[in-house]
Amino acid sequence: MTDLISIIVPIYRVEAYLEQCIWSIRNQTYKYLEIILVDDGSDDQCPQICDNHAQDDKRIKVIHKENGGADSARKAGMLEATGKYVGYVDGDDWIETEMYEKLLTYMQEHEVEVVESGVIDSYKDKERKRVPYLKERCYKGEDFMKNVEPKLLFSGVFFEHGISPYLWSKLFLKERIIKYQMICDITNEIQDDTMVSLPCIAESRKLYVSHDCFYHYRVRNDSLKRECRKDEIINLLTSYKDFYERFRGTGLYSDEDKQIKYYVMYWLLYKAPYVFDGNCTNRYLIPFGGLKKADKIVLYGAGAAGIHLENYISKIEEINIVCWLDKNYKDLQKIGDIKNPKDIVDYEYDYVIITILRGTAVQNAKKDLLKLGVPEKKILWIEQRYINNPELLLNKVFFEEKGFKKFDRD
Repeated sequence: MTDLISIIVPIYRVEAYLEQCIWSIRNQTYKYLEIILVDDGSDDQCPQICDNHAQDDKRIKVIHKENGGADSARKAGMLEATGKYVGYVDGDDWIETEMYEKLLTYMQEHEVEVVESGVIDSYKDKERKRVPYLKERCYKGEDFMKNVEPKLLFSGVFFEHGISPYLWSKLFLKERIIKYQMICDITNEIQDDTMVSLPCIAESRKLYVSHDCFYHYRVRNDSLKRECRKDEIINLLTSYKDFYERFRGTGLYSDEDKQIKYYVMYWLLYKAPYVFDGNCTNRYLIPFGGLKKADKIVLYGAGAAGIHLENYISKIEEINIVCWLDKNYKDLQKIGDIKNPKDIVDYEYDYVIITILRGTAVQNAKKDLLKLGVPEKKILWIEQRYINNPELLLNKVFFEEKGFKKFDRD
């Protein structure tokens, strides 16, 4: 195998992790690489680190540009890419040494245009492997349309993708991915992985799924992904119809297929739960059944979704959050006063809100709470009617800042 692989690395304020990232790419067992380091206006030592590596390894190209975000950096890298294939690595992550040799082998042996692999969630003191939802094998043509397309964006379990949206867990044929990477609109910027990788796969219909895990995703409590900006919500609401355009020609484009609706419902629950409460005056958290302001509540879960939910409801007057629980409470003290779930016995409360958005993890959380003596009637999650039909909840979306009152494709 002597085909060139271009690896695009968007870099911004990750100087503590960048050396490990770059060396993991330089040390790949597959040597025919073009390593494109895109310094996205980083104001730390990242630019110098990139330049130092470029002096030592002729395979490395460095781009210095003004800050524009991950999608902007990836576009700049794609313009410089000359390889037949394209891979992505984020500047704060790292990869196993055989990653690209294995992915290219799958690509060529099965004559596909995209290869999907698993991910290793790497915490400070532990690791957890995540394998793809779909079975490990090749999917092409009618087989793809039958077994992948109907579950591509939403597997049927709230909320899990059929294929993970991450660009960095995959290898792409460049001539296939470049179309979606280089689209210049707001949809790319707010969904910079999902609306690039998944439409590419849907159009290709030539996919190999591997359950090998090569990519180390560094789980950071200080990650930018835990921040929530109002402009993200405005952009999502105004670009909703563009999501469908990405999947034109596939089943996802039809109104009968609800995958995009499920995805948008999930994204709003994750990033902007307040949009479902916009028309309510005496209740909040409508997706969870609608609580009274006088209710005493416990939050269970301090991941990114839990952080956004706590940020929202803590700003509502008269709300009484009696405590916030998470199994990883020892590692989350920078976020807030997170307590051991066992401490729930010390508090009086009306409801426990599970602030997790993966149904399988929610079931485990519910079991843990029941073991701790929490009555089942006091444990709340997204109401089942919304899980069954996302349009019921999307029809409640109201965003007064922009006068947004109707959620549809028009």
